Amino acid sequence: MRTLGASALAFICWIAPAFGADLPAKKGPPAAPPVFTWTGFYVGMNFGSAWTGSRPISLSSANVFDVTGAGLGPASAFGASGVGYARLDDYYFGGQAGYNWQFTEKFVAGLEADIQGAGVRGGGGLANVTPAPSGFAVTSATLRRTLENFGTVRGRFGYAVTPTILVYATGGLAYGGVDVTSSVAQTLTATALIADVAKGDFYENRIGWTIGGGAEIALGHSLSAKLEYLYYDLGSASFGAPVSSLAFTDATTGVLQLVDAARVSTRFNGHLLRLGLNHRFDWSIPATSGSPATPLFASPKFEPMERSAFADWRIKVMPYLWAINTNGTLIAGGDAIGTDTTIIDAFTKTSSFPLAFMGRVEVSNGPLSLYGDFAWAQLRFAGSTLKVRSPVADVALAVSASGRLKQTLAIGEAGVTYELARWKFLGAPDSTIALGGYAGFRYGYLGIDLTAKAFGAANSQLLDLTAVGARSTVKSGSIRWVDPVVGIQLRHEFAPGEEFCARGDIGGFGVGSKFSWQFYGGYSRDFDFSGLKFVGMVGYRALGVNYSTWANGEQNGLNAVIHGPVTGVGMRF
Repeated sequence: MRTLGASALAFICWIAPAFGADLPAKKGPPAAPPVFTWTGFYVGMNFGSAWTGSRPISLSSANVFDVTGAGLGPASAFGASGVGYARLDDYYFGGQAGYNWQFTEKFVAGLEADIQGAGVRGGGGLANVTPAPSGFAVTSATLRRTLENFGTVRGRFGYAVTPTILVYATGGLAYGGVDVTSSVAQTLTATALIADVAKGDFYENRIGWTIGGGAEIALGHSLSAKLEYLYYDLGSASFGAPVSSLAFTDATTGVLQLVDAARVSTRFNGHLLRLGLNHRFDWSIPATSGSPATPLFASPKFEPMERSAFADWRIKVMPYLWAINTNGTLIAGGDAIGTDTTIIDAFTKTSSFPLAFMGRVEVSNGPLSLYGDFAWAQLRFAGSTLKVRSPVADVALAVSASGRLKQTLAIGEAGVTYELARWKFLGAPDSTIALGGYAGFRYGYLGIDLTAKAFGAANSQLLDLTAVGARSTVKSGSIRWVDPVVGIQLRHEFAPGEEFCARGDIGGFGVGSKFSWQFYGGYSRDFDFSGLKFVGMVGYRALGVNYSTWANGEQNGLNAVIHGPVTGVGMRF
């Protein structure tokens, strides 16, 4: 009996571990799943509308020379003074970059910088009839102001109403390029004195402040949309040095009799409302577990990967629209024509609808890609967007409202891209970053048909020159150039079929243009429809060119930045 009990006990001790191995192991509590956090570095784009803050724009004149003997100077200066009212509104678009830090469950702090190209402008006028000793000083003036570009550098402080909805206040520094133009005409009745129209054109970069707020909603792990309001104030600007004075001469003798010096003052402030789209980079988002609060910065971990292997050839065809804006100078037959135009001008300041055709083709196999890109556009602009510029820095000229410009632009590119390296982001299984280099050629064509009536308003302290006159300019012609280009390309695929692409290049080197550069940044996403594979794209493209040539003793050229948002829908094969 004792032997049987001992044997049974030994058998149980031997078999118990075997049964225990088949029983489910006791596990600890499950790890908290990752939660959404606002922390991370992002880039994006925006589109919005601006409207007027302060409306007054004033003209003040002082008589500085009077040998008429009739006391006409004070009446002339008083008549060429007054206050007009001008709007400062229109649409604009641009891009932004920033960083958010969600330091508690509900609160987010951040820093953001942005820059916008703008067609924000407006104008007003004034008319005076002032009694003079021998009649009247009859004056009419047109005053216009433009916010050609602007941007901000702001702090943001937000509250997460829900994990994916953030409301925030924001404020900081604002900056912008402002332009003021003036045109003053005056007649002194019952006298033999005559004066040409006095015109001025002034540009200045200014710094001010901004404050506002907004709301942002997460559309996914790394994509968000925002609605934002800002009030900006670049301060009051007063321009006097380049103003062309009213200079009266005797119609019979041509002798100078009377001169008035003028100054234009206005305040550049207003309101901005805009929509924005932001993309956060996976590598900048810290890992979360149970709480959206994170360290200030992530510690991204990358692992080198093998470059893409050669396999089947793939083709992407992408028709797109490039909303072209031009900031810079066209040189036609020796005349430097400043063009600060937006795509909105092409719609609102012309009787002809803008024409455009653009497309890009990429043929790729593993690390190798061949590309071709072509953009053609024909735009027409009216005189309020044109300025005649002198090659001498402090000589100011202006164009009347009769100016007309038809601009035909074609940009073609072709080249080869090769993937140099690839990394995998360990924080997201499907996220990869690929760095490539490319080289090729860029062809440029610019056709110009210009008709402009330019009035004097030429003043130069450097040349000790004051000249008032008028002339008509009719120019037409075309320039062509071919630039070798080299560049780098960065592709961040944060999910299959979703990627952010940035590429930049430089070219020219005196072979074609003196120098050229280009930058593109954009987001694309694949989608299927009726069994076909499509890809949608939205981004921003900027191209800078400095080219000039001489023909028949006259200079033609382009020194400008051509830029604007791009969007398109294409197909993959």
